[in-house]
Amino acid sequence: GPPRYSPHNFDGRNQNLQIPPTVIEDSSGIPERRGSRAELRRSSLYSTIDLVPQLEHYASSIPRQQSRSRPSLEVLRKSFEEVEVGADGEITLDLSVPQIEGEEPPNPKEKAPIRFGWIVGVMVRCMLNIWGVILFLRLSWITSQAGVVLTCVIILMSVVVTSVTALSISAIATNGRVVSGGTYFMISRTLGPEIGGPIGMVFSFANALACALNTVGFAEVVRDLMQDLGVVIVDSINDVRIVGVVTVTLLMFITVAGMEWESKTQILFFIVLLVSFANYLVGTIIPQSVEKQAVGIFGYRGDIFVENLTPNWRGSEGSFFQMFAIFFPAATGILSGANISGDLKDPATAIPKGTLMAIFWTTLSYLGIAVTVGACVVRDASGNMSDIITANGSEVCLGLACNLGWNFTDCIQSQSCEFGLANSVKVLGQISGFYYLITAGVFAASLSSALGFLVSAPKVFQCLCKDQIYPYIIFFAKGYGKNNEPLRAYVLCYLISVAFILIAELNTIAALISNFFLAPTL
Repeated sequence: GPPRYSPHNFDGRNQNLQIPPTVIEDSSGIPERRGSRAELRRSSLYSTIDLVPQLEHYASSIPRQQSRSRPSLEVLRKSFEEVEVGADGEITLDLSVPQIEGEEPPNPKEKAPIRFGWIVGVMVRCMLNIWGVILFLRLSWITSQAGVVLTCVIILMSVVVTSVTALSISAIATNGRVVSGGTYFMISRTLGPEIGGPIGMVFSFANALACALNTVGFAEVVRDLMQDLGVVIVDSINDVRIVGVVTVTLLMFITVAGMEWESKTQILFFIVLLVSFANYLVGTIIPQSVEKQAVGIFGYRGDIFVENLTPNWRGSEGSFFQMFAIFFPAATGILSGANISGDLKDPATAIPKGTLMAIFWTTLSYLGIAVTVGACVVRDASGNMSDIITANGSEVCLGLACNLGWNFTDCIQSQSCEFGLANSVKVLGQISGFYYLITAGVFAASLSSALGFLVSAPKVFQCLCKDQIYPYIIFFAKGYGKNNEPLRAYVLCYLISVAFILIAELNTIAALISNFFLAPTL
């Protein structure tokens, strides 16, 4: 009878691998077999119009001893699809996922797994991961360094990189069958395991670092609030480490509780973020009090906007590419929806629609905040109420604030100003209608991004481990529960995040993480 094609028949030493022949049913309903080149364009659940990459295309690029154990694209695909043709011509598709050794088989009596649509599953999740700690704590400072024009250039450069990636992933998602594993699954089934494997490994590690980045941002805000209240645990650096480790541990518990709880938490964060954005916009419109003017906030003014258009580099980090490296992590997170493809109702529709909409709305928000904050706040301010210019004042006055009734000359000359775009990371909170709503927004942005990355990294890594491309990592492939949760990979991601949280320096982690995200993207 006709042969049964199975991944267990693969032998890397066989250089004459046979592709299963196409089975085509004509108008009479009788299946026929073809042995021509058209068999490469075989009927499959992947339904791609492209030629299937062959193992021999890659065999010359790897050592001979490794080629015997590395699976090909066909083997990886066949692990999700087995075709069997019976003696009577009947075609049977076995779509069962191969069981990992020691993994419990699914119980048919269990409650159906949670599945999400394109709005909650992709768009909201991607927007939350893109709106991270950089938005609230570094975007105003970047605007003061690079100026409004170059800040917009930095934003658009980052968006171009992420948009190309999103379009590529969307093309793959709509041209084949997508199951769990997200980005790694789509790349490895399209370009082959030789390319997909390294990208999956680097991307998993980058997501774990992104979790640490956003957790450190949250910890910095908590530390500042504690210092305002006169509370110090150890010192400024160790307080960030302590708060960060405790925070990522709590997020770990939410993640282990399951996707249903994680999704409800993300929706709550999304609502808080929308309220904080509205609060910021209201603060830019209302008349500014004397207290706000003392910290450099004067509302929309053309002369302030023109002054802030051009760059004013300061300090050792004052350069265009350093600002780009610090900002770029704020544009990542676009693959958060694709990374949970196994939990989506219709990945082929949800991934492109949700990802591109998330990029569009978050780009508008970044550009809007950069322009509005650059039109309302001067670069240097003392925060001292006595620096207001009186009618009889005859002191020498430097800076744009002189035209607005304030003399910040002393702090400008001594470089001791503590407020303004160039000196304070709390500008968005100070300019808003109600300060603590922005603080809540910082909490929501940082925690939602950290939670999203803490979910994404293990799911991608679990799929990579299941394919057994790299030795010694199959241990992390085991899943638990109705959603096949990668609990072991969760623990690994948690440990990596804790290790980088101990750095306790946001700018250092941001510059480091940009390399890991740009490497698989480029």
